[in-house]
Amino acid sequence: MGFTIRAARVEDLPKVVDLAVDAVSHSVSPFREIPPTEVQEFRRRDLLALNDAIHQPHVGIFMAEEEGSGRFLGHVVIVCGYTESSTGESQGWIFDLAVVPDAWSHGVGQALMRRAEDFSRSRGFKYIGLGVTTANERAVRFYERMGYAEERKRMIKILDLEAPSHGG
Repeated sequence: MGFTIRAARVEDLPKVVDLAVDAVSHSVSPFREIPPTEVQEFRRRDLLALNDAIHQPHVGIFMAEEEGSGRFLGHVVIVCGYTESSTGESQGWIFDLAVVPDAWSHGVGQALMRRAEDFSRSRGFKYIGLGVTTANERAVRFYERMGYAEERKRMIKILDLEAPSHGG
C-alpha cells in the first residue's frame, strides 16, 4: 500500500475527528463504566479544539493518504512544549494517533509517528511522550517497537461509593 504523509488543512479536520472518535473505543480503560456513546461524544467535543490548534506553530497535525486515490488512512496530532510533570522539561506530546483498520500493519502508523518525531525534533525538543491504555496491547506493542519505553504508571482504584468513609 503506497501512501503519503502531509500536513492537515482545516478542511481535513472533520475526517481527523471522525477517525479519532471511531478509534477512541480502543483507548478506554476496562475500569471505566461509561457507555461508549458518551465516550465518543466527549472525544468529539474535546477535539473541537483542533480547529484553533491547527493554526498554532507548536501543534502538528499530519495525515496519511493513499497514493492515487487520496483516501484518508490516518492521522497524528503532536503538541510541542508539553511540560513533563516531574522535571518541568518541555517535550513533544502525541495527543492522538489513529489509522483506519484496513491500513493497519502497512507502515502508516510508523510513518505518522516518524513525522511527529521530526516535527518535535525540528523545534528542539529532546523528548517525546504519549499516553496509551495498557489494555490496548496492540498499541502498547506498536509504541515499544517504535522505541518508546514505559516511564510512569498511572494507577486507578474504583471506590465503593456505599462504603463508609474512614476518618474525617
